[in-house]
Amino acid sequence: MLRLNQLYFRNYFILFFSTLLVVAFIGYIILKDLEINNHKTMLSNMIDLVHIKPTDDLDDIAKDVKDRTGVRVTIISDDGIVLAESDKNKTLMENHSDRAEIIEAHQLMSGSSVRYSQSVKTDFLYVAKPMLLGEQNLYFRLAYSLESINKKFYNFWAKATLFFALSMFLAFFVAMRINRNITQDVNNTKERLTDLLNKNFEVEAYTTNTREFHTILNQLQQISKKLKKREEQKNKYTKNLKMLNKKQGDIISAISHEFKNPVAAIMGYAQTLKEDKDISPVMEERFLEKISKNADKISDMIDRLSMAVKLDNDDFKPKFSKFKLKSLLEDVKETLMQKYKDKEINIDVKDVTLYADNAMIENLFINLIENALKYSEDEVNIFMKEEKIYIEDKGIGIESRDLSNITKRFFRVGDLSWDNSIGVGLYIVKFILKLHSTDLQIKSEPGVGSLFYFDLKKMLMK
Repeated sequence: MLRLNQLYFRNYFILFFSTLLVVAFIGYIILKDLEINNHKTMLSNMIDLVHIKPTDDLDDIAKDVKDRTGVRVTIISDDGIVLAESDKNKTLMENHSDRAEIIEAHQLMSGSSVRYSQSVKTDFLYVAKPMLLGEQNLYFRLAYSLESINKKFYNFWAKATLFFALSMFLAFFVAMRINRNITQDVNNTKERLTDLLNKNFEVEAYTTNTREFHTILNQLQQISKKLKKREEQKNKYTKNLKMLNKKQGDIISAISHEFKNPVAAIMGYAQTLKEDKDISPVMEERFLEKISKNADKISDMIDRLSMAVKLDNDDFKPKFSKFKLKSLLEDVKETLMQKYKDKEINIDVKDVTLYADNAMIENLFINLIENALKYSEDEVNIFMKEEKIYIEDKGIGIESRDLSNITKRFFRVGDLSWDNSIGVGLYIVKFILKLHSTDLQIKSEPGVGSLFYFDLKKMLMK
């Protein structure tokens, strides 16, 4: 493991060296492009200044331009034959019709390219333009060596290397001083941490070198005070943890109990059908109906548990649409009356249009109305007042001590029990209303009945 000064020096070296390479490379590219563009413009302007007469000797023209500018000159015919050359024997030169700058000049009236010269061992910038000599078309080409650009880069690299060496020396010197100061602060911090591990919360510690370590040690002082208080509260937290574990066990037990009854019923009826070969068709149909109903109970409990978990994990998002409230309630009534044939559901609501999640609101009313049907002995009333909707039952009511907990997940009134009740129905209702920017209100009196209601104002279509 590296020490702080070594780590600082290594990281500084890597960062600076990488930055130097990137800057040098980018600088070289930018410098080269600038130089090439500048010389391309210069060579193009030189060609524009050249005027050739039909009586002029092309070789003399090439040498004259070479003498005055120091730039290599080549004059090429329209079919690529070299007519004049300032630096080489034109008779030994290849046909130039396939040269990139000649092709571009033929198409665009001006062409350029950069190529490496095997004879001179350096890159050249070639610029060519077409000219008309009497009735003859030819190309006037200038070539400029790019060796000077490389020299500029080498000079830039040498200066950057010198700067890098000086920076590394300074970084090493600074790292050593920082390391000495930090080592002292680290030792102070280690001593303080050792005190905390030994539960010695009264020992003072200080630092005089860096503000950061001073802040750390001050924070450790605060932690010491908090640890002292938490040590005193340890037994209390342990007790709360045991209570939480017991509560979770109760929830699992409640769910297990509710699943056990319908499963036991299904197994009992199925076993009877399997063993009794002489059972009458009427009894067989009745047993099969019992199995089906208990299977529906299990399915309904699973659906409610699944929805409660998804809502709790924020996996449901409302899908808003327009629908009629009264039609939705009639559909819910029709569904529930098949299960509660001896009960009555009275609907007295306006034929208003809601803008909400149709499936969620339907699920909400199923939970609320079915909950009321389970409590009520005869009927459940659904009505509206001042943009609020009410579900009223004349059942046994809810004790005031349970009202604040009735909408919590897995909460069930202790002395009540009914089929398919795992304590998530009202929790789902509360969550759905929260997604629609409203909340559930409950009024109840033991022995009289309960009233569940919520505001429809934000769902109503005006």
